[in-house]
Amino acid sequence: MILFSAQAKNNLRDTIFINSVEKLAEYAEKSNVLVKMKPGEYTIKSVSIGKLSVFKYGENNNKKGDFSIGSLIHFSGNNSSYFLTGVTLNLDTKLHKNYGKSEFAEFLVSGNNNYIEGLKAKDVGDDVPANRIQMLTIMGDDNTIKNADLVIQGSSPYGYGHLLGKGGGALVPLHKHSILLVEGTNTKLIGCKVVTHAYGHAIFMQGAVNTLIQDCYVEGKMRSTNEMLAETSGLAFNVGFKSDYPPGKILANEMKSLSEDGIRSYPTGGLSGRRTQGITVINCTVKNMRSGFDLSANLSPTKITNSTAIGCQEKAFSIGTNGVIENSKGDALYGPLITFVGNDVKNCKVELELIDSTSEYAVARLAEINGSGHNITIRNYQNKKRSVASPIVFGESFWDDVHRYRNPTDPQGTYAGAANIKLFNYTGMPVRLNDLAINCTVSNTENTINKVVNAGIGGNATSDLLKRVDKDVVANKPDLVIMMVGTNDMLNSNKMVDYKTYTANLEKLIKKIKSAGSKLVLMSPIPADSIYLFSRHDKSLFSETPNQKIDQVGKIVKTLAAENNVLFYDLNAEFKAQNLPLHNQDILISNEKNSGKKDGVHPTALGYRFIAQNVYFFLKAKGLLDPNQKIICFGDSITRGGGQGANYPTYLSELLEL
Repeated sequence: MILFSAQAKNNLRDTIFINSVEKLAEYAEKSNVLVKMKPGEYTIKSVSIGKLSVFKYGENNNKKGDFSIGSLIHFSGNNSSYFLTGVTLNLDTKLHKNYGKSEFAEFLVSGNNNYIEGLKAKDVGDDVPANRIQMLTIMGDDNTIKNADLVIQGSSPYGYGHLLGKGGGALVPLHKHSILLVEGTNTKLIGCKVVTHAYGHAIFMQGAVNTLIQDCYVEGKMRSTNEMLAETSGLAFNVGFKSDYPPGKILANEMKSLSEDGIRSYPTGGLSGRRTQGITVINCTVKNMRSGFDLSANLSPTKITNSTAIGCQEKAFSIGTNGVIENSKGDALYGPLITFVGNDVKNCKVELELIDSTSEYAVARLAEINGSGHNITIRNYQNKKRSVASPIVFGESFWDDVHRYRNPTDPQGTYAGAANIKLFNYTGMPVRLNDLAINCTVSNTENTINKVVNAGIGGNATSDLLKRVDKDVVANKPDLVIMMVGTNDMLNSNKMVDYKTYTANLEKLIKKIKSAGSKLVLMSPIPADSIYLFSRHDKSLFSETPNQKIDQVGKIVKTLAAENNVLFYDLNAEFKAQNLPLHNQDILISNEKNSGKKDGVHPTALGYRFIAQNVYFFLKAKGLLDPNQKIICFGDSITRGGGQGANYPTYLSELLEL
């Protein structure tokens, strides 16, 4: 058997030379042809050159029956090659109004194993489509599109980004115009340039399998919300400048992309309705789009390498479970460098560089980290530090904000949350962990050796710590353990125990940690605010005041420390020494500012810094600042951290690395 390369197969066929779009449409339907079009500028003004095609949905598709799609040039043949270098096809946007309610693709590839090189097409005009359209839709398998140059315009709404809606329930009718849709298997997009002046995606995958996108460039346009709000007519004006996104209105002083995402995956699609799976992006750039690379919805494998996102509004990068980003970079000019959109994303490996560009528009979050098991490294591009600080946050995201705005009864943590994630943050930007961040570690400098692990969990009592001490402490072989627990044992009506039980549980924990060879520091729980505490817990269950119970626990901790020859630090006394009202926001939360509720027990961000500073100086005085040690902070939500993303282990880590 003799096997031929693609080039050899081309050499075996006679080249067919054409010089009209009519001939291109004719030969696009043929198989086993090699076509070369005469360079020049051509205009398509009539839909008569194209046709309406009808396909059957697959048996596994939720949609049944026929799928109709109109096109101007339909590449329905197989095993053909088309060389269009030097050809420019101008497309009259009045043609967008054809085919009624059917979908429309200006160029449609339903055949298999075709090669199309040098397709340059441009929309002329601003006519709004009758329905959803794409400039190029690839439905067939094993097709390669090389050096395409596609420019689109004509859509509605255009000029407001997604603020007026992007799907069901939009505030205005949607007539989107995207550029390049991939639904087939083994599609290759090589060296393509796509520019959008329309509302829709640039390159997106629906039901596609094993897609390669290499050496491609995507660009959209940005617009400030101040310009939108200055309008005295138009779609936004007509709806009173309402928005489909929180807080329900268009806000001033923001920058929005007028298109949707640069390179984007959807969970399913195509005639078969199959899952989108397997996307590789190499050496691509996305500029001024809503999202740069949003590959969070497809199944793995997903890999983005040597790629750049510039000036994207909602996020520069996003990936799903087992995704990889390496040797790539982006700015946080208008939105986060990276977003993990949900708490169900697992085991991603990310290596990104932060470009130092800033703008007059504030960026609330530099990165939004959710999910579990990730290993994330963020460095400064060319060692240039960003001049405006924005936080890297755990357990928060824009999409969590959106979902909770639309579904206000959903509990916290429905969409956001972070667990067992390692972040190597070499940007100099602050890190914020909230109550939804569990067992996440942060390293802040390239040469850091100190490791401080936050092993606190909200709502835990001594009984809970006993269940996880082997896994979360002993198995990790820490040099030093700092343990504080007792608030829930004494003050949480669902967890309260008597002093005898608390003492027995705590002693078991002490012996377990000591027997593993770790040094141990016990800390007394901090004071509480009775007024706010009793707004959450039944006062009748307390025979003593909350702080009488906390004080008694402090005495028990001190006694057990002495009996077991471990260190004791009286953190309770440090708080009392401040001589401030317990609800003073400089020390204790007990107010909405920190956690969103008057809980009466968690410190504010300043309170957590206060703890970290005192613990740091205690360790220093005891000679426990060994640069090679691993520290685990073990306990309940006082250790884990309250609102504002603050917690003392993170601040302690920063102090140890100075």
